[in-house]
Amino acid sequence: MKGKRLLALTCEALARSIYASAATSPHTVTTQFYRQGLHNTPKLLRQTLQEQIDAVPPDTYDAILLVYGICGMSTVGLQTEHTPLVMPRAHDCITLYLGSRELYQTEFEAHPGTYWYSLDYMERNESGAEVALGAANLGLSEELYQTYVEKYGKDNADYLMEVMGEWGKHYDRAVYIDMGFAQGDKYEAMAKDQADRRGWMYERKQGNRRLLSALVNGHWDESDFLIVPPNHKIDKTSDDALITAIPI
Repeated sequence: MKGKRLLALTCEALARSIYASAATSPHTVTTQFYRQGLHNTPKLLRQTLQEQIDAVPPDTYDAILLVYGICGMSTVGLQTEHTPLVMPRAHDCITLYLGSRELYQTEFEAHPGTYWYSLDYMERNESGAEVALGAANLGLSEELYQTYVEKYGKDNADYLMEVMGEWGKHYDRAVYIDMGFAQGDKYEAMAKDQADRRGWMYERKQGNRRLLSALVNGHWDESDFLIVPPNHKIDKTSDDALITAIPI
């Protein structure tokens, strides 16, 4: 079977995992990494990804892989004119670390106040940025605030942002996700030290590259991935599918 030509647009927080998965893929995978801090400004991340999609000439790749989740609505609205897009049905990169959006949902419901740590994210952490991934630093952006203002009015928007900020203060658990890479012990120790200093419960969980491997291997089961055909764009759904493709 002839191998596919795939372009993977990837957050650098998943760099090691994508390298490892792409190394065993039967397809030719070209990777383009973007700095992980972009997810804090969803509008800028969306613009950056769209510019790259638009820059791909027709018939260059069989598909463009979006190695992202919804990530604060960053990927909602992305569109393609000629090359199909393939994206995991995921809330954010934590789903991709764990390998299942069902597992992510279970974790979120049981322990919403969790900071997530991984070697991939920690070793590329930007100066002054959070050393871990948590809901408090995902989505509390100016863009989200403006969306609330448009939908609910300024007073309600101010209240919602205040409530979300207060909720974000109530973290009580730190989880290190072990993706099986070298130097993991060093970064796990850093995560555990942060948990100890803050008086948080600490856990270590085994990561799973199932979704990432399926993505770069071309195993795009509809339950795990959305395939966006030409002249369509990504839209959010209100059900467990998370995302869908609609005509431009």
